[in-house]
Amino acid sequence: MSEAAANIGVWAMVFAFLLVVPPMVISFWLKLGIVKRTLISTARMGVQLAFVGFYLHYIFDLNNSWINVGYLLLMTVIASFSAIKSCDLKWQIFFFRFFVSSLLPLIVLVFYFDWLIIDLNNLFDARYLIPIGGMLLGNTLKANVIGVDRFFSSLKSQRESYESLLAFGASRAQALRPFYREALRASVNPMLATMATVGLVSLPGMMTGQILGGSLPVTAIKYQIAIMTAIFSNNILSVLLTLWLASPIAFNKFAMLKKEIFRG
Repeated sequence: MSEAAANIGVWAMVFAFLLVVPPMVISFWLKLGIVKRTLISTARMGVQLAFVGFYLHYIFDLNNSWINVGYLLLMTVIASFSAIKSCDLKWQIFFFRFFVSSLLPLIVLVFYFDWLIIDLNNLFDARYLIPIGGMLLGNTLKANVIGVDRFFSSLKSQRESYESLLAFGASRAQALRPFYREALRASVNPMLATMATVGLVSLPGMMTGQILGGSLPVTAIKYQIAIMTAIFSNNILSVLLTLWLASPIAFNKFAMLKKEIFRG
């Protein structure tokens, strides 16, 4: 298994983009209102990935540790802003906390992966640092959005339950514990479902990419198991840290949720 994946030419890419036409036809027919959004999202995807492919080529060639770490930090900044926006929170209040809670577990898990699992001589090698960091961050972004959104929405919908716990003498931390549990469960459930059905329902992205790139299936499976356990660990650590860091500024001195932390 040494052959690289088949090249996709210009006309093949045209056919690939044509795959969004049926969903747009359905949207137009059923008046879903997503035609414009589909066009914009598809265009952005194409431009962004073309740009990423262009500069990653140079980053991989240079393979400078400082540049590689800088790129990882940039990805973390973007992921933090995106998570805050998706949760309808004010970035001015939460950015630093989201950034720290995304970065700290990421650093630990990336270096754990590179050092103890794949035994790299250069822990800052762009070929491993950037793709692995990107996979961890992408999944952490989704987990943070689910977990933080569930945390605040549950507090709003179960306000009386929360205030009752406070009235009976519970501290803020004690009253919030059920909401932390619910948020953490919600954030890791999709990953647990994926782990439980991987290989039966679908072949995951990293494994598929390695097989298409010419790796042996057994090697691809080992990498996939390692990255999925790393993603799961990174997700729960990041969400827990985000909730822990965000809570002190989300409540006033009376342990009531502040309305001014939300956008709009």
